[in-house]
Amino acid sequence: MNNQLGQVTQSQIYMLFTQYLFTTMLGFRLSAVVTEAGFSSWLPLLLGAFCGYVLTYISFRLAMRRPTQFFGNYGKDIVGSWLHYPLILIIIFSSLLSAAFVLRELQDFMVEVYLPETPDWAVTALISICIAYAVRSGVQTIFRCAQGIFFLSVLGMLVIPLFVVRDMNVQMTIAFFTHFNQDNIWTASYLVTALYGEMSFILFLLPYFSQPQKTMKSLVWSVISSLFIILSSLIPTLYLFGPHLTGDLIYPELELIRFIRAGSFLENLDPVLIAVWLTSLFIKISLFLYIAVIVLTQTFGLKDHKPFSLSMTAMMVGLSLFMAKSKMELAHLTVHGMVSLLILSEVIPIIYVVTDWARTSVAKR
Repeated sequence: MNNQLGQVTQSQIYMLFTQYLFTTMLGFRLSAVVTEAGFSSWLPLLLGAFCGYVLTYISFRLAMRRPTQFFGNYGKDIVGSWLHYPLILIIIFSSLLSAAFVLRELQDFMVEVYLPETPDWAVTALISICIAYAVRSGVQTIFRCAQGIFFLSVLGMLVIPLFVVRDMNVQMTIAFFTHFNQDNIWTASYLVTALYGEMSFILFLLPYFSQPQKTMKSLVWSVISSLFIILSSLIPTLYLFGPHLTGDLIYPELELIRFIRAGSFLENLDPVLIAVWLTSLFIKISLFLYIAVIVLTQTFGLKDHKPFSLSMTAMMVGLSLFMAKSKMELAHLTVHGMVSLLILSEVIPIIYVVTDWARTSVAKR
């Protein structure tokens, strides 16, 4: 574990988190946001991204108080063991469940769209073998994978809307600034905040970063880039399908790709674009699982995370297969539990920041 300290560059951080943010939103959350906010979906995206960045900044400030130490090792010195271990357990479970959740969404997508006769467990097992190997290889491998497909992934997402420009109903533009529902906007913002607040888990990775003081600058550009990519697909989708149909679509981004007119040279390239998109999701699952493994390793004071890699992967697979019986149950779980659990784990660093600040102030006095 120690041989990877300080080896993740700021450019790798930017590339990974950019993909980390836009892949899940475009793949599995876009219809939920549009269902809540309709034409005003751009507003919850901006509000949620800002709130998520604030949560991340608080976590970053806590990490920078001891930038060369792992949080799992020193957290108990701030709040005491009696509170530290339950909070760490929540973070571990949240990371593991998040990895299982995205894996389940990926499994459902693969089986429904490309492998309809394949058993769910077979798809999950094959994907999990690759994930376990990535986690066992370490954090630098995960960041390098993101770096390797970054340009292809971003280019693919930005090029697609250009081929449907002629079919857009741009007369809907006025609706983006006139159709607002305050309650629904806040609900959608809550969903987006949970996604962007996932960046706060850098608290457990900071010792691996080179020039850690520049991390928030890299994340700012990741947030800006991801918002640009998401909006470049969201707005054309609303122009084409409208908010009601978009909210009913299971995979709006896939439907946008399939809408490209026959004869376009991208007509038969949707499997290639989907493959790049799926690779980004694979990286996100690997990072979630790695965080769960590394926090557990730090908490027990071990020097090597590899002994936990396979066992935690097996737990992730079990959660993925049995957390819900259908896509309807999975969608219900997203709104009524998963988002709140993520928010809870993301605000936990605030407790440590406040306690550490209070204890430091008392000590100075």
